[in-house]
Amino acid sequence: MALEELKSTWDSLGSVDPLWAVLTDPARRNGGWDLEEFMETGRQTVGAAVDTLTKHDVSLGERVLDFGCGVGRLSNAQAEHAKTVVGIDLAASMVDRARELNRHPDQVEFVLYDGLTLPFEDGSFDGALSLLVLQHGRPEVQLRCLMELQRVVRPGGVLMLQIPSRPLPPKPLATGAYQAQIDLQDAPANLAAGERATLTVNLVNVSEHTWPASAIIQLGNHWLDGENMLVLNDGRTMLTADVEPGDFVELPLTVTAPEAAGTYELEIDLVHENVTWWKNAGTETARATVTVGGARQETVSEPAPAEDTHPGDAIEMHGLHIEFLRDLFEYGNTDVLAAIQDGSAGEEWENYTYILRRR
Repeated sequence: MALEELKSTWDSLGSVDPLWAVLTDPARRNGGWDLEEFMETGRQTVGAAVDTLTKHDVSLGERVLDFGCGVGRLSNAQAEHAKTVVGIDLAASMVDRARELNRHPDQVEFVLYDGLTLPFEDGSFDGALSLLVLQHGRPEVQLRCLMELQRVVRPGGVLMLQIPSRPLPPKPLATGAYQAQIDLQDAPANLAAGERATLTVNLVNVSEHTWPASAIIQLGNHWLDGENMLVLNDGRTMLTADVEPGDFVELPLTVTAPEAAGTYELEIDLVHENVTWWKNAGTETARATVTVGGARQETVSEPAPAEDTHPGDAIEMHGLHIEFLRDLFEYGNTDVLAAIQDGSAGEEWENYTYILRRR
C-alpha cells in the first residue's frame, strides 16, 4: 500500500505541478517556476556533486542512472558529464514530461518502472545518482530501492545518494513569539458525557514575530477539574499558514467532554509541538465553565465539504538512520567513502549525502 500511495501522489504531482514537486519552493507553487531557471538549478546541483565526487577521487563514470528523475532536471545536467544517462521514475506523468523536456535525446533516456525491481541487468551502470528522492518513500520502500540501486551498479562503480537520518528536535521560536490573544466564541454551557462539540476560536498574534506553519503550531485544549488537570490533551487544529504579527485567525476546534458528570473548566491554548504551550510563556488562555452530565451522546454531523487540496499536501518525509545504513551498505558489499552532513532535506532533519563504491 505504501508504494501505491507513493505512485499515486507523484503521478498526481506530475500532472498538476511537476516542477514545484521536484523543488518545493513555496513561492513557486502552482506553476511558479520558470523552466530555464528550474533547469539551471539542475546544472548547479550536478556541478556541485561532480566537484564533491572529485574531491573523493571518484566519479559516476560514463553510464549513469538518475534514480527518481522526475522531469529530468538532473538527467539533462548529467549529460554534460557522462556519455549515457538513464533517468528512471515510478510516476508516468513525470516520465512523460521528462521525455518532452529532454535536451539530449542522443545521450539521455527516460524509463518508467514499477517501483519494485529496476528493469536493468546486474552491474548495468558505472554509477547512480539520487538526490531529494528516497526521502519521500516509507522505510520499506526505501530499503527495496537501496538494494536495487546497489544491484545495478557494477563492482567498482559509485553511488551518490541523499537520505535523511532522523528528525531533529524542533527549534523554539524567537524570544517573545509565544504571545497571543485567544478568544473562545459561543462556548457550550452544557455537554453530555463524552459529547463532541466543534467550537470557534479567534486568535491574534500579538507578538512581534511570525508564527511559521512549518513549526507545527496547533490550537488545543485541556479539561480542568478545579485547578487539577483532568485531560491534558484533547482536540487539535493545526495552523496551515504563517501568521504574521498582528494577524487574526479564526479556527475550529473539536473538543470531547469528559466521561464523568461534573462541572469543569475548558481551557483553550496554542502549542508549539514538542516545545511549549503558549501558557507557559505567559499568554492568557481562554476558559469556559462547562457542566457535563447525562449519558454519553453520539453526535451525528453533516459530512464536511471536501477541501481544495493540492497533491503536494500528501508528500511524506522519512529517514533511515546513518548507523543502520552503514550496516546495510556493508551487507550489500558497498563501501561508504563519505557521509556528508548537509541541510538539503530541510532544517527539520539530520541529513546525509553518501558517496559509496561497490566492491
